[in-house]
Amino acid sequence: MKGTYFFAILAYVFLLWLTGFLVTKRSRSSEAYLVASRSLSVPLVSVLIAGTWLGGVSVVGMAQGAYIHGISALWFQAGIWVAMFITALLFEKIIQGRTTYSIIDIVGSLYGKRTAQLAGLLQFVFMVWVITMNIVGGGAILSFILKDYLSFGQGMLLTAIVFTLYNAAGGFVATAYTNLIHIGAMIFGIFLGGIYLIVNTGALSRMEHTAHYFQPFGDLGAAQALSWAYINVTLALLAQPVINTASSARGPREGKVGIITGNLIAIPVVMMAALCGIVAKDAFPNEPSLSALPALLQLLPASIGVFFLIAVWAPLMSAGSPYLMAATTIAVKGYIGPLMGVTSDRKLVVASRLTTVGIGVVSLLLGFFVRDILKEITFLAVLMSAVVYVVFFGWVVKRIPGTWAFVALAGTPAMLALYFVLGLRGLVHPIWPVTIYVLLVMCTGLVVSREHGSHRA
Repeated sequence: MKGTYFFAILAYVFLLWLTGFLVTKRSRSSEAYLVASRSLSVPLVSVLIAGTWLGGVSVVGMAQGAYIHGISALWFQAGIWVAMFITALLFEKIIQGRTTYSIIDIVGSLYGKRTAQLAGLLQFVFMVWVITMNIVGGGAILSFILKDYLSFGQGMLLTAIVFTLYNAAGGFVATAYTNLIHIGAMIFGIFLGGIYLIVNTGALSRMEHTAHYFQPFGDLGAAQALSWAYINVTLALLAQPVINTASSARGPREGKVGIITGNLIAIPVVMMAALCGIVAKDAFPNEPSLSALPALLQLLPASIGVFFLIAVWAPLMSAGSPYLMAATTIAVKGYIGPLMGVTSDRKLVVASRLTTVGIGVVSLLLGFFVRDILKEITFLAVLMSAVVYVVFFGWVVKRIPGTWAFVALAGTPAMLALYFVLGLRGLVHPIWPVTIYVLLVMCTGLVVSREHGSHRA
């Protein structure tokens, strides 16, 4: 059976690489490589959005979370679902007349270059960590299933090489077309396998009466669960992969409809992943939680298992790819191009491809330090939250000097570091002290700037 799974993985890799290289000719300019020449249709925008939120965090991480916490782990994803509907409403503000490439453009239009580059750096750090999480998930899945073929490190290496290579070849166009393949594979495989497991194991009926597994807030408690949801609202609203996708749409209609449709595609897949995690807890109560999803292959016949395997491996690349291209866009448009004075479009394309490969390598190396997917992503997401706060403050309030936004953003990682130094992890989530800090700084800036304005008058 393991041989069958191994050859299924190789066939899937070949299909992805073939797709990536076939669209290479459509990525010969920097505009094409980074934002698909702003020409994507509704179906391609939809699978990009769905794929962005169906990754190692939302599928493997969700199964891991449900294995530990039950259905209350879904609160983690609920914030993203809310955020995508809000993003569709804010579409025109985000793309700024179809001139936007990254969060740097959005923040720059409000607060100037220095603050914009800091915002880009915070997003870049977060994105690299998300790419890392997806690579780790790939390593966990492949090494568990193919123990005789691949170690954990080799599984991470294969996952990283696969999506880094097809993105380096075909850019954001390759991301869109391979995500079309990934989403199809996920929907078919996870529902085929999930329904089989639910019907044939009876695990859910047993777990229904076990501890906290089907309680709305589970063992998390309302405060922690709602904190997770709120964090992901702020995480997803201006996430760079979403900005990339919005900027690549053919027009506002395609962008808005694609974002909503992609969101609706993702929701049932995440719910099924959570149910599979609960089934795994019943069947394998002593299994490491990160292996909750791949462990279920032991309960599936090979004819179903091969599709389930692809369905639980594909999300690691469907999300890893948009985040990899988003990180590349920020790095090239925000730093490499301007700092190195690259004006030739051909050189920008070369720089973009090299950057894509470089980010893939760094993310792979970081993968050896990841332990808990959901917890680690919620802490680092605070960096994204701070960026969202200053942007919305600028959109709603306006007329505040960029220095105050810069101080708010610069203080966020310092606040996060202090939070860990003081050992506050078990008391309150860092989103709350950071929220208070950023809003205090921004409101102070508003008051001071208005006082200065009244004195001048």
